[in-house]
Amino acid sequence: MELLTAVLGGVLGTFTQNLMYMAAFAVVFSALTIFDSQACNPGKPWWKGRDLVTDILFSVAYEFINPLLRIIAITMFMVILFGLSGGADVTQFFQEGHGPLSSAPFWAQVAFYLLASDLLLYGSHRLFHGRRLWAFHAVHHSPVDLDWTASYRTHPINRLFGPTSVTLIMMMLGVPPAVMTFLVPFDLIMGAWVHSNLNWTLGPLKYVIATPVFHRWHHTGIDEGGEKNFAPTFAFIDVLFGTFYMPEGKLPSNYGVDDKNYPTDILNQMIVPFIKFRNSFKPKKKKAVVAEGPDTPAGGA
Repeated sequence: MELLTAVLGGVLGTFTQNLMYMAAFAVVFSALTIFDSQACNPGKPWWKGRDLVTDILFSVAYEFINPLLRIIAITMFMVILFGLSGGADVTQFFQEGHGPLSSAPFWAQVAFYLLASDLLLYGSHRLFHGRRLWAFHAVHHSPVDLDWTASYRTHPINRLFGPTSVTLIMMMLGVPPAVMTFLVPFDLIMGAWVHSNLNWTLGPLKYVIATPVFHRWHHTGIDEGGEKNFAPTFAFIDVLFGTFYMPEGKLPSNYGVDDKNYPTDILNQMIVPFIKFRNSFKPKKKKAVVAEGPDTPAGGA
C-alpha cells in the first residue's frame, strides 16, 4: 500500500510539474510565433493546428503512463541487478548510482549523460527510420501542422526502445537517477524548443546545437530532410556522421508522413503501428507479367 501511494504521489507530482511547463511553453511560443518575422511557417499558430487534439491526448497519456513505466523499470533494475531491498540502499542508489561512473563528480556525470545519451538516441533514432521500426516512429512524424505540442507524440514502443532503454544503459554505467531528475526540465524545454514554429537557426551555432529549423527539416519528406538531422540535442553529431541538413536561404514547410490514409486519432495511432510492423515481414506481392505472344501487341493485351 505504501509503495502504491508513493507511485501515485510521484505520478501526480510529475503531472502537475509538467503541466506548469506546458503552460509556460504555450505562453512563450504564442508570444513569439505571432510575429511573422519569427515564425518558420507564418499564419499557423499552435492553437489552430489540425493535430492539436491528438497532441494534447498524447501529452496527457504520456504524463500519466511514462512515470509509472519509468518507476517500475528502475525498481526492477535495482532489485535484479543490484539486489537492493532496504530503504537506505534505494536512497543511496538514487543519489549516487552504482557502476564505473558513480564516483565521478556530479557535473561530470551531467556532461557525460548529455553527450552519451544523445549519441545513443541518435543511433536508436536512425534504427526507427528503418523499414521494420518506422511503423512506430511514424506516429511522431504524423503531425502536418508541426509545433511544440508534437514533442509529446511518441508511440510507447518508440519510447521503450529509445529514451527508456538509454536511461537504463546510463544507470548501468553508474549515472544516478538524481542526474536524470535534474535534467528533466532541460529535456522538456529542448523537446518543445526544437519542435516549435520558429525560424531560428542560431547562426554558426546551428552546427553545434539542435534548433527549431534543424529539427523541422527532419519532419519533412524523405526527398528533403526526412532522413537527416537525427540528433535530439547536439547537431554536431549529425555533422560528424554526414546527416546534417540545413540548406541556406530555405525553410521547411511540408510535414507529415507519406500516407494520406494514416490515422490521426490517438487510438488508431496506438494500434495501427503493430499491424504495419507485422505486415513489414510479409513478402511484397509481385505484379503479374503478361507474356507476349504472336497475337499479343507489345506492352500487353
